[in-house]
Amino acid sequence: MISIEEAREAIRNGEIVIYPTDTVLGMGCDPFNQTAVDRLFEIKGKQSDGLSIMLNNKKEIYDFCEVNTKYEKIISDFLPGPVTLIMKSKMKLAKGVSKNGNIAIRIPLNETANDLAKDSPIITTSANIHGEKIAKNIKEAKDIFKNNCYYLDGEKPTGIESTIIDLSKNKPEVRRIGALYSTILEGMFEF
Repeated sequence: MISIEEAREAIRNGEIVIYPTDTVLGMGCDPFNQTAVDRLFEIKGKQSDGLSIMLNNKKEIYDFCEVNTKYEKIISDFLPGPVTLIMKSKMKLAKGVSKNGNIAIRIPLNETANDLAKDSPIITTSANIHGEKIAKNIKEAKDIFKNNCYYLDGEKPTGIESTIIDLSKNKPEVRRIGALYSTILEGMFEF
């Protein structure tokens, strides 16, 4: 197990770190480092483009994304929290991070995850081989990924993936119902 400072350093050095979020264990790297992103795709067995980026605060969203003013209330109400927002990207990131000009943004309600992303954004994708079960804890993650990753322990995730809301179009659309579900969603979005 490594400290938060060691985890940040590992990410700066192009390594992959597995860490807790508010939803599930995440695995991530520097979203600007092509070698690190390629390695993440390789060890996860991911084939298609599109990864989430974990930010530390809501203000950073405006640096990374084009924000439609009618969606500012959604950002304000649901973040930080167990939500992934898909928006049009303003940033040039490593190939494979964005998909169709969009990026997915997370700001977890988890102190460990937020501390990890304090100095710079981090890829956040579930800690699993693509299409298989997500590791429930660090021990399971180590069994899957061995020495391919560094491991950061912290606040425990709930075990339910984030709710994905697509804000890249004229009308918001829920892509996946996950940890955040309420009657508010029913009234605001298409299913």
